[in-house]
Amino acid sequence: MIQRIMPIFRFLALILVLALPLGASAQTLPGLSPAAQPAETASTSPSVTSPASAKALVDILKDDAARAALIGELEKLAQPEAGDAVTPPADASTTEPADTPVVPLAREIGSVTQDLSRQVVDVVLKIGHGLGNLTRLFDGSAAVNWESVQEQGLALAILVVFAFATLTVARFLARFPLGAVERAATGKPLPRRVLWIGLALFIDWAVIGIAWFGTSAYAIAASGGGRIDLMQSLFIDAFVVIEFLKSCLASVLQYRRPALKLFNLEPTTARFWYLWLSRLISFLGYGVLVAHPLVNKAIGFSVGIGFRLAVVLITLIGATVLVSVKREEVRNGLFPLLEPVKSSVLRTILALLIHGWHVIVIIYLAVAFVLWVSRPFDAVDYMAWATVETVFAIVVGGLVDSLLSHAISDGIRLPADVKKTLPLLEARLNMMVPLFFRAVRVLLVAIVMAVLLQSWGVIDLLAWFQSDGGTEVVGRVLSAAIILLAAGGIWLAASSWVEYRLNPSLGRITNARTRTLLSLFRNAFSIVLVIIAAMLTLSQLGVDIAPLVAGAGVVGLAVGFGSQKLVQDIITGAFIQFENAMNEGDVVTVAGITGAVDRLTIRSVGIRDLDGVYHIIPFSSVTSVSNAMRGFSFHVAVMDVAYKEDIEAVKVAMQEAFDRLMESPRGAVVLDPLEMHGIVAFGPSSISVRARIKTLPGEQWATGRLYNEILKQVFDERGIEIPFPQTKVWFAEDGGEAGVASPGTPAVAHAPQSEVGRADRPAKPSSPAKTLDVPRNEDDDSDVDR
Repeated sequence: MIQRIMPIFRFLALILVLALPLGASAQTLPGLSPAAQPAETASTSPSVTSPASAKALVDILKDDAARAALIGELEKLAQPEAGDAVTPPADASTTEPADTPVVPLAREIGSVTQDLSRQVVDVVLKIGHGLGNLTRLFDGSAAVNWESVQEQGLALAILVVFAFATLTVARFLARFPLGAVERAATGKPLPRRVLWIGLALFIDWAVIGIAWFGTSAYAIAASGGGRIDLMQSLFIDAFVVIEFLKSCLASVLQYRRPALKLFNLEPTTARFWYLWLSRLISFLGYGVLVAHPLVNKAIGFSVGIGFRLAVVLITLIGATVLVSVKREEVRNGLFPLLEPVKSSVLRTILALLIHGWHVIVIIYLAVAFVLWVSRPFDAVDYMAWATVETVFAIVVGGLVDSLLSHAISDGIRLPADVKKTLPLLEARLNMMVPLFFRAVRVLLVAIVMAVLLQSWGVIDLLAWFQSDGGTEVVGRVLSAAIILLAAGGIWLAASSWVEYRLNPSLGRITNARTRTLLSLFRNAFSIVLVIIAAMLTLSQLGVDIAPLVAGAGVVGLAVGFGSQKLVQDIITGAFIQFENAMNEGDVVTVAGITGAVDRLTIRSVGIRDLDGVYHIIPFSSVTSVSNAMRGFSFHVAVMDVAYKEDIEAVKVAMQEAFDRLMESPRGAVVLDPLEMHGIVAFGPSSISVRARIKTLPGEQWATGRLYNEILKQVFDERGIEIPFPQTKVWFAEDGGEAGVASPGTPAVAHAPQSEVGRADRPAKPSSPAKTLDVPRNEDDDSDVDR
């Protein structure tokens, strides 16, 4: 402490010496000759060449810190004074406070980067200058005060021996309580074992306290005057701090007592790290706290500065080499710790940290060294607080991320009554909530990074947040986030309302047109909501949306000219919906394709045919719509009977079949009695009798199939013949080939063999033929010659 205070007193003495001539010269008014000055100012200036002043100046010039302070003060005095230019005083009543300019964040980052570069250069220069002071030991400019070394060295050595002997005896006696604690902790789970580990650590701290008390008592007794020497006091303080740190390190890397291990480390690995880390701690602690003051007193402050810098630099190099050599071993030992981590984000971050742990440690040590060189008085406090804040931010961020992952790991489960009312709500929530939590995780990472940058002084984010620009940016971001959340909630509410209206389990009778319009409303509303939310979000983020709207209009006009088909699709689809031409579930014929309407959009219709093929037809290709599901439908039954059958009996049989149909469950969909049309056609071998059944829309096909089955049974019971279709068979009289002709087609003979393949004239029979009507199988639809 005395060594730190002396340069300050010397600096004050120098300022006093310099202030004397300055005060005298200040009595001379500028612009006047000495003769024009008042008589009382013509006195001679006090002399500044006294031996005391000269000795003080020499001492200041020898001290590096005081000399640097002197140079700084001289530079300030060399600058032009503000009083040289006389300016009229500003009226306080008319003076307005100047607006504080808002510094953008990018410019602040650039300024910080420049300052950091200058600080790095200054640190490098300080390191070179400090290590250069050690050369004074070899060029003869610094002499060792051996009398001082011998005077205090012997007493300090005896105190060192006594301190370590006391600590050894105390730890020997502490084996018994520590052994009992180890036996009590054997076989206990980790949560209960932590209590015994803490008790063992407390016992070790008590041992260190006993050694400290004994060493202090010995130093006081040996001094004779009741006061401990400065060097002995520094050693005792260093001894307690170093042994305290080594005790904490031994509690973490426990290799002597396996039952008190906090981590599952191999004894050889724990022993290696404890020995080398304790050596580095001892070397750094005793070198800076004990050896450095001794060098200052025995040689000089400049050499002491170089010695302290060398001790810290050697410790940094040793720690860097130790970390580099053991990086793979530590990495392989840390990866199994990721197994219980469930959060994917936290797992990824921890995996990256484990993979590059050695780089992080080396950077941390380098930053600590640079800060210590540039800020030697508060570097330890600064590093301690920054480290604590960093660890706290990472731990809290990891815990929050783990809680979020655990909350959404099993998804969202809704009550049964809600799922019955809104079956798709749970799926929508499970789709939206992970996206929300992903955004929260990104925000969490940003907050942790902001805390880290603030802790290490890279960027003063708190000051930026409190500025006008920072407040505006944060407000805009929050407003944009609120808009996005509100848009998501509105979309979820609208989709749930449509689902509620279309849910048949609630007893609601919803027709096809309502289902179609609600589906189109949901799609159109989603598009409009996305566009509005995007525009409002961009507006809140500071983007001028007026050019975007104008540009969208121009682009829309260009797209309208270039995509007329698309516009035609939308307009045609709108008119089809206005006219209620088709709805979902209708059976229609559109563009030559018949099937059920599976999906309707604003520009196309999806139809699934009888074979299950899905067709997408643009509305611009729709010229007409044939809908079989409007109002009512008909099943038209046309039966072919033989010429010999009584037509009235056939009509009675068809009526009987209809009566049986009405007695079946399908009778509920029949709207009117059987509509008998009678004979509608005369065929080559049969007469066609037609009747029509009126049904509900879409029920005509199932009703017709059942009616045909019943009618076949009735015809069989009454012996009514359903003839086969007739074909004409002719035989050539000259032995040529025979031919077959279907009803209604002329009989054509096969061409002679010599005429096969000729395309200039049709094949003709070589001679007249006799024809014979033979039954033709319905399955035979070909006209191949037989």
